[in-house]
Amino acid sequence: MTALVRSLAALAAAGLCLGSGLASAAAPAPVPVSATLPDGPDLSAPGAFAVGVLRLDLVHADQPDPSLPLVNGHAPHHDRTLPLTIWFPAAPGAGLALAHYHDHQPGAFAAGGRAGAALLQAKPLRGQGFPLVIFSHGYRNWATGFADLAEGLASRGYVVAAIDHGDMEPQTPAERTASLAAVIALRSADQRFVMAELARRSAEGPLAGVYDPQRTALIGYSMGGFGAVTTAGSGFAAASPLPRMAPDGVLAPFTEGAPSEAPPAQLKAVVLFAPWGGSEPLRAWAPSGLARISAPTLVVVGDHDDVSGYEGGVKWIYDHLTGAERWLLVYQNARHNIVGDGLAAVEDRDFVAVERFEEPVWRRDRILAINRHFVTAFLDKTLKGDAAHGAYLATPTERADAGAWPLGPNERVFGRTARADDPASKGYWPGFQRRWALGLELRHAPADTAAATQP
Repeated sequence: MTALVRSLAALAAAGLCLGSGLASAAAPAPVPVSATLPDGPDLSAPGAFAVGVLRLDLVHADQPDPSLPLVNGHAPHHDRTLPLTIWFPAAPGAGLALAHYHDHQPGAFAAGGRAGAALLQAKPLRGQGFPLVIFSHGYRNWATGFADLAEGLASRGYVVAAIDHGDMEPQTPAERTASLAAVIALRSADQRFVMAELARRSAEGPLAGVYDPQRTALIGYSMGGFGAVTTAGSGFAAASPLPRMAPDGVLAPFTEGAPSEAPPAQLKAVVLFAPWGGSEPLRAWAPSGLARISAPTLVVVGDHDDVSGYEGGVKWIYDHLTGAERWLLVYQNARHNIVGDGLAAVEDRDFVAVERFEEPVWRRDRILAINRHFVTAFLDKTLKGDAAHGAYLATPTERADAGAWPLGPNERVFGRTARADDPASKGYWPGFQRRWALGLELRHAPADTAAATQP
């Protein structure tokens, strides 16, 4: 147990914080988050809908708080407030200010911080039943630190509700351990509550009639991905050391074999960005639990991830999701910070901030564009039945640099992107410009056919 506590404390103290985030509030200039790149793949560009944004606070009553000392051997309980920042397709409107996003503050603000592409006080489009996406951030991150992906999805016809989990900011080793214990205990519970509460409220409130709760996806990053694996149907393994970190049996409902291990019925797709919890010695799940997940799943990871781990961590999770059709998108030479809006608005760019929020190899605008492209393709396929966009997941080669797009004499293609129905470019990754699909791998396995590679 002592070794376990030391491992968790060291992990929290490493400065990587199990994830990236946005920026300080001292932004030098308001630059829209979702800027379109001329070299972005096809589905990275904003969609046809204007985007609105609002804040909605939910209260989960009488919840345990493992970050506090036990009282008579039991974890104290209190009402847990979960602020949501919600992006949605908006009706056309004039004179509405752009949202601004501040670090460690939920919701959108009228000035300062970093400007987004979403409009404040916009009216939502009703009656179209847009799919619902729940986003769950990493340890000590915050919802608006992932506005780029959220705004991009909302512009393409999704309602995106990002949770602010309110992770405790630790100051001492003991507080770091308590903070992580709370995250382990509460991530999945937060996700399940938000999903259920938004389903209950789908016909009331400011977003009444806007989204279809029966077509829900869950996106989790790092510790948000850790929670998402459990929410999707894989209970904690009995032999895992992690449940012992949460006192008073608060993880009992989320252990393998418990009746509440079953995923919410409305959960139809899962996206896992660098999910934590797959690596030894703190591995959370057994292969039998992971095999119970049946929702189609997109896993995204850097092959040099030194927080969640690659071969024995995130890829191990992917290999054992045998009950789900799944894809594994790999950023070659990337570490852990593969999603999140990065340091674009940070004034004081010292190395500690860069190490926490950025990647040593990948351009931030490039990685965000690729994320928008593949997440849009995946969700359009699984939640909307869009075969044309789903075809972007059918790459002709596993490694992008193995794609072929030969040219004739004196032929130039400029900014044209590859298409599966184009004889000249069908051997290249669809949606990418010639020569520009590099540093990526995409693997695919149908449900029930891929063998587990590790015990």
